[in-house]
Amino acid sequence: MSQWMNWAKQLQALSQAGQAYSKDKFDLERFDEISSISHQMIAQLANTSVERVKQLFVPEVGYPTPKVDLRAGVIKDGKILLVREREDDCWTMPGGWADVCETPSTGVVREVLEESGYHVSHPKLVAIKDRDVHPYLPKYPQHIYKMFFLCRFESGQPRTNIEISDIGFFALDELPPLSESRVLKSDIELMFQHAEYPQTEIHVD
Repeated sequence: MSQWMNWAKQLQALSQAGQAYSKDKFDLERFDEISSISHQMIAQLANTSVERVKQLFVPEVGYPTPKVDLRAGVIKDGKILLVREREDDCWTMPGGWADVCETPSTGVVREVLEESGYHVSHPKLVAIKDRDVHPYLPKYPQHIYKMFFLCRFESGQPRTNIEISDIGFFALDELPPLSESRVLKSDIELMFQHAEYPQTEIHVD
């Protein structure tokens, strides 16, 4: 039953994202229908009314809560893994938005595989940063928490995709132009610090 509930919540999240970003009226109707299906599924699983379920999702739509960005530091042979974003042609640690029904540690491992082709393991939390109190640019209308994990390199081959144009490992003193909306040099320095001194305290804003 819990897996069915997760699927229903994922449908609701997909519907919400589609309603937020789609412009086509037919697509918006389809996302409304997906939302209705997810509400019916949750109502049946929770033995409650569809109207009650709709009320529970109102805060998700109307109340602004922070989004969560996951970033992975993968250090191999004294160099850190970076990927080049096609969007701005600059480099960042692999990562992206956390997904519904997925733990942060699972999500960051998935992001590394999707954005680089590399398998990693043992994600260790290094920092939780409030994006607004650090010099990431540009500023975003959403309030964002950034979670940084140091991960262990396992295996794989570099693989680009529709978002990533290049992949490489870089020494701290040879960093390429960074995508400063996603990562700062201080974030990378923090990864090297934790790799060298594992007892370093976790940074939390």
